[in-house]
Amino acid sequence: MTEPTRTWSLRRRLVTIASAALLASVLFGGLAMYTAASIEGDQMMDASLETLGSSLLVILEEEIEEEMAEVSAGLHSLPLKLSTRPSAALLYRYQVWTRHGTLLMHSYEAPADRPLMPLTRLGFDTVRIGGEEYRSFALPTKDHEYVVQIAENVDERWTQTTRLTAYYVSLLLLPLALVFGGTLLWLRRSLRAVDSLAGQLGERRALDTTPVKVADPPRELLPILKSIDALISRVAHALSVERGFTAVAAHEMRTPLAGLRAHAQLATKAGSEQELKEALDSVMVGADRASHLIDQLLDLARVDTMPKDSEALLGPVDLSDVYQGVMQELGPRAERKRIEFTARFPSGEVLGHQFAVHVMLRNLIANAISYTPEGGQVAVSAQRDGEWVVLTVDDSGPGIRPQDRERALERFNRLGRTQSDGVGLGLAIVHSVAALHQAALMLADSPLGGLRVQVRFAPVTAAHTPVK
Repeated sequence: MTEPTRTWSLRRRLVTIASAALLASVLFGGLAMYTAASIEGDQMMDASLETLGSSLLVILEEEIEEEMAEVSAGLHSLPLKLSTRPSAALLYRYQVWTRHGTLLMHSYEAPADRPLMPLTRLGFDTVRIGGEEYRSFALPTKDHEYVVQIAENVDERWTQTTRLTAYYVSLLLLPLALVFGGTLLWLRRSLRAVDSLAGQLGERRALDTTPVKVADPPRELLPILKSIDALISRVAHALSVERGFTAVAAHEMRTPLAGLRAHAQLATKAGSEQELKEALDSVMVGADRASHLIDQLLDLARVDTMPKDSEALLGPVDLSDVYQGVMQELGPRAERKRIEFTARFPSGEVLGHQFAVHVMLRNLIANAISYTPEGGQVAVSAQRDGEWVVLTVDDSGPGIRPQDRERALERFNRLGRTQSDGVGLGLAIVHSVAALHQAALMLADSPLGGLRVQVRFAPVTAAHTPVK
């Protein structure tokens, strides 16, 4: 049991590509925004820390001046005690230290037992407070007697950035859903021509050879439609030829079969041995003719089914060898009619199908033997003519009138002749073999007085191009 061939859906693949593109847009857009927001957040964090530190420094200097004024008035005594107050937001922690390491003021969230960062370090730094990461900034007063330290929770800043990115992505979901729905709709409309084509081909009857009609097909589907129409046209032509061939063949087969039956009936009613012998001889002649007809039908069928567009099956064919093989079959017939044969093959190697060339030459020589009277002549030659090899068969028979030569190539057309044992397929087979090899076939008057048949083949050394 053979495994079923795996198939894939164009519609599903296009939807997958569109979905992947939209999803990638969301992911990469969110990632880009998250990265941009992170970079901007870091810069804004440092800027806000610096701004807040500067603001606290101004407030600190004002309070110190007020406290020093009260100390001068005797209202307070040193050291200074600044009031502790909550920070503006839970994100920030701040402390105020003297250069000697005395904590003057801090926010409720900042530790009271240690500085946020070493007192000797000024500017920006990253520290850990209570197991959490903080971005810190230290700024001294003008006389460097006091230092303001302020820190912001990094995790909470990242949480805000992540929340902002989530808002951005969630706001994109609705337009992306609309885009995805529109994409599905356009894909369905775009592939409607493919569905129509598949439906027509699936419902088409075996002998329906009308062209396929698809409304508003896309440009990419036009080559397929043209190829299908061309294929249907070739099938229609083949069916027409087959019907005509079958009808004519059936008609032609009736004649030898009817003759066989009539002679067999005469044999059963023969009154003497002589009559019986004559009837049986007639039966044998009819059987030979029916056998010859069947052989030619089989040859014609084999030639017609050979691939006409495949040069891989072509090879060198020696016409001299083919001639020798044909004469082994037909030589006894020629000897019985005392026909003189001459053969010349100075350039006899052509590019072709071995079997088809053999069938062609056998039919040419068989026709020449059939129509040449006793004691006549037949000449076979193959000569080089420019880029071509010309196979010529001449006979001294009655020939064919110029106005009848085109009809002589038709199948089962004997041009009204009844005295010959032919069935009207010889030249038709020759014509089919010539068409198979893209060779030129010509009928003309022979110097021997009868018919000359010439076939122009491409030699082995030349390119296989059709003859005009």
